[in-house]
Amino acid sequence: MVIDCHMHVRAAKDGTLDTAYCDATIEAGDLLGIDVFCVSDLQLTGPLTNAEFHAANERVKQAIARHPKRYRGYCYVNPADPKALDEIRARVRDDGFSGVKLYNQHTIDSDVVAPVLELATEWRIPVLMHGGRPNDPVTQQLQPNISTAAHFVRAAERFPKALLIEAHIGGGGDWEWALKHLREAPTVFLDTSGSVIDEWMVDKAIDALGVDRILFGTDMTMEGGVGKILDANFTDEQRARVLGGNFQKILDKRNVS
Repeated sequence: MVIDCHMHVRAAKDGTLDTAYCDATIEAGDLLGIDVFCVSDLQLTGPLTNAEFHAANERVKQAIARHPKRYRGYCYVNPADPKALDEIRARVRDDGFSGVKLYNQHTIDSDVVAPVLELATEWRIPVLMHGGRPNDPVTQQLQPNISTAAHFVRAAERFPKALLIEAHIGGGGDWEWALKHLREAPTVFLDTSGSVIDEWMVDKAIDALGVDRILFGTDMTMEGGVGKILDANFTDEQRARVLGGNFQKILDKRNVS
């Protein structure tokens, strides 16, 4: 089973699910050998209101209903919203979503995020958090609250049993700096997604963190995402763990009440 742990659906112009994009992702998965996509729907700019993240999660629910064997969902919320925990409970417990997706409204070690991590730890569900260490002033200005690996280390120290995933090592910025810091947080996972495809990126991640902490993801860069895994210098058994076995172990920990 090949599981893309970091993928997205999106809205059409009228705010409903973009079904053409939804279906095209499945077709591309068939060509590339990806069996399951774990998806969220993000708002990339501006404040995120309850109405907006509720609508985004509704689109994820619709995508799962459209392709129930191929899609699994992350519940996307703004942790500062008073209704964030209610949204997570409804989506995970009632709609069967697999985990939580957080973006860049707050760093993962913030007190604002702590209640989300507490619930996720209690229910043993993963939290996939947008992360990186931008090295250009434009990105730094656009994302002042982006979570770096150092933030993940602090969050893991506070919640040592949380299933935290730092998103997209290939998302841009200083990924080698991230590896150095994540060595200090053995409970944090790292996904391989992103459009940056530097030589030896996956190999260095495995050398630094161990193969069991690396998760396959594409974040919409599907061909490159598969290619960087196929090009990595590891055994077939290790490749199988990265492509799906490691994430399946995370999903198997689920204990939702």
